[in-house]
Amino acid sequence: MTTLTSGAIKRYRAMALFTGTMLLLLTFVVIPLQLWAHNKTLEKPVAMIHGYGYMVYLIVALDLCLRARYKPIRTILILLVGVVPFLAFYYERIVVRDTQKLLAESQERAAKKKAKAAAKTAKTTRAKVTVGAPATEPEQSEPAAAE
Repeated sequence: MTTLTSGAIKRYRAMALFTGTMLLLLTFVVIPLQLWAHNKTLEKPVAMIHGYGYMVYLIVALDLCLRARYKPIRTILILLVGVVPFLAFYYERIVVRDTQKLLAESQERAAKKKAKAAAKTAKTTRAKVTVGAPATEPEQSEPAAAE
């Protein structure tokens, strides 16, 4: 079972911002250059970088969704925001906020569980000392008294 970590959130955030930035660059710089200036020099490299970045984004986002145990419809929505300009930036903020809240709740539950286990262990240890066999002092051999 995988657990939600702050590293997963950071990876998702970095890839969402990267994918969103590359999509904006592709949509508002490269495509207009291609259509109106007939300049295709940036088309291939930017499209390839966005494509590969989006594939990495899919893996990172799926990892985050599985760790956070999001419902399938939300997972699909998170995976698709990398193809809509500006939506990646907006939804990234929502996902990070919700996931950080889940992480905080998870850490709080883990701390309570750990404290409860420690208290139980301490109680068990005290019970063994008080309820167990009476403490006896080690037998000491007394030297034989000379008569």
